[in-house]
Amino acid sequence: MHLSIFKSVAFITLCLTTFALSAAPFTPKNDAVIANSNSTLSASLSVEEINTLVTNSQYVGQTERLQGLLKTRLAQLYKQTPSSKIGYLYARVLQKEHLFNEAIDIANNVLIKEPQHSNSHLLLANIFMTQGKFAQAKKHCVALIGHVSTITASTCVLDVQSQHESVLDSYQALVKIINNNQTSLATNHVLSEMSYRLNNYKQALSHLQSVDLVQAPVSLIVLWADIQIALNQPQQVLNTLSVLLPDKGNLEDAILLRLSIAEKKLNKRDKKWQNTMAQRVTLRELRKDSFHASDLAKYYLDVQPNREKALYWAHINWQQAKMSTDEQLLIQAKAMQRDTL
Repeated sequence: MHLSIFKSVAFITLCLTTFALSAAPFTPKNDAVIANSNSTLSASLSVEEINTLVTNSQYVGQTERLQGLLKTRLAQLYKQTPSSKIGYLYARVLQKEHLFNEAIDIANNVLIKEPQHSNSHLLLANIFMTQGKFAQAKKHCVALIGHVSTITASTCVLDVQSQHESVLDSYQALVKIINNNQTSLATNHVLSEMSYRLNNYKQALSHLQSVDLVQAPVSLIVLWADIQIALNQPQQVLNTLSVLLPDKGNLEDAILLRLSIAEKKLNKRDKKWQNTMAQRVTLRELRKDSFHASDLAKYYLDVQPNREKALYWAHINWQQAKMSTDEQLLIQAKAMQRDTL
């Protein structure tokens, strides 16, 4: 999945915990019928239980596990009862598959019924930001004012502004608004990412110092790994990320990629993670999987340098997402191409 979507899902969940249901790990009811392979999502699951599964889908090993099943079930529920809650969840699942137009339509329908539905405003802000439609994204951030905390609304506005205006100005403005007050994990995530884009890696890491990576969303784990790699601490990445999930075959591409980059930087004789990632890349390419285009581009930039493939996947990614990190990926791929001229 594209990292922008990871970030969007995490931001929505972490900013608006007061609007969401519990995000504790879901345990099926005793009479729920769920296959051992998790291939069947019981029609008896309540909306609250589906909400929890959607929320949990931001965590390691779960980002794609039930995606198709959740989409099918929510489509059924939305057709039967197009409530604000079901509509928001359905739009959020559609967003994860880059079905942006469909997600926008459904989220807008939610806002027609409930103009102050904060989750939908924040979802739309993130979708439009990912698409590079920053004015529309900011409009939905502004709509949050008065309905969520000042820090949450400001984080949304300044995150959008940082994508197309001065990152430094946005960062300084957010720090001033916070004024040493306690902040959510989502705001710390945004502050850390801004610092990372400013190449202030130690400051970026300081914003994540209290984060328990075991309980963190994938987007934040990936950011933490990128910071550690930028600080030339690849062993820290290997030590920490390699134990996140017992089932290593279920690790997200973005996490496998950071493990591969760290392993390569250490020049280890054992290329366990690089070999695993190579197999994953082969699978993605056979499927022509644009869903993971950013990971594929970065793989051909940082693990197995290949100018043609890096540029190809960076272009595919740019067609889907136009945030600053996506632009930098394309710039780096083009720079590789120029090296061959």
